[in-house]
Amino acid sequence: MLAFARETPRLRFNAVEPGFNPGTGLGRDANAAARFLAKYVAAPLAPLIKYWSPPKRVARMITEVLTDGSDRTGVYYDENGKPMVGSAQVRHPAFADRVVAETRALLATIPVDAAPTNR
Repeated sequence: MLAFARETPRLRFNAVEPGFNPGTGLGRDANAAARFLAKYVAAPLAPLIKYWSPPKRVARMITEVLTDGSDRTGVYYDENGKPMVGSAQVRHPAFADRVVAETRALLATIPVDAAPTNR
């Protein structure tokens, strides 16, 4: 995100770290007991535990970031929607550029006909 923000200043690139979100569909492949615990035990506790966020709060926060009228770009937001500082490695421009270059190189290996179609 930081590399994209530097590379394309006319667009806004921001990232959200929503924290742990029990009760979402992210654990849909878990067994029935784990899904039950996530939905009915962990989800109600989310507002009370640091770094845990209920899905509605995360959705509201992401919407606020997306509709923010400022020109802020290259900002990480925490689970409460507050700007946060990423790790030293993430903030290092050479590392970010390397991640982008390696990701683009990997994506370039995917055959065009392997892309999903709307049939």
